[in-house]
Amino acid sequence: MRLWDEVEREFGRSESKKRVVVTLLMHGLSIKEKERGGRRVSGIFLGDIPVPYKSVSQVCGVDWRTVKEAVDAIRRNTFLREFFAKVENAGPFLRGVTKLLGYRCIVVETVRDQPGILAYISGLLAEKNINILQVVAEHPLLVRSPKLYVIIEGEVPGDFVPKALHHQAIRSVTVY
Repeated sequence: MRLWDEVEREFGRSESKKRVVVTLLMHGLSIKEKERGGRRVSGIFLGDIPVPYKSVSQVCGVDWRTVKEAVDAIRRNTFLREFFAKVENAGPFLRGVTKLLGYRCIVVETVRDQPGILAYISGLLAEKNINILQVVAEHPLLVRSPKLYVIIEGEVPGDFVPKALHHQAIRSVTVY
C-alpha cells in the first residue's frame, strides 16, 4: 500500500514520528491550512477544530516538537501532504452508548482479513429484518487484531451467533 511505503520512507528511522502518524490516522486527524480570523492557520485538525501539538504529543508519549517535526515532514512529502489534507474523521462511534440508546453492538473478530465478512454478517441480519445503524471496521494495517462493529436496532436473534461462526474467517462474535 502506497501510504505505508511513504510513511516508511519518510519516518523509517523514527518510531516516535511513526507513532504520531498512526495516531493521526487512528483519530481521523488532518493536516491542513484553514482561514481563521482573517489569517491562514496550518496545523492538525479534527474537522474544523484545531488540535494542539501538545495534545497529540501527550497521546503519543512524545515531545510536542516530535509532533511538529512529523507534521512538517508530512507537509514536505507530496503524497502524504495530499493524503492528510483530505483524510476525514468518520464521526461519532456509537459503540459506547448502544445500551443507553436501546441498541445492540455485535463485535466480530476474524482469523484473517478477506472479502465477504461484512456481507455475510449483514446478510444474516437482513434475513431477520434487522436494521443496521452503524458499521465500523478497524483497519488491519492499524490494529493488530481488527474487529468489525455492527450496531443494530432491536435484539439479536438467538441463532445469529452460531450462524455467524459458520463463516471460515470469523473467530468470535460478541453481543453487548
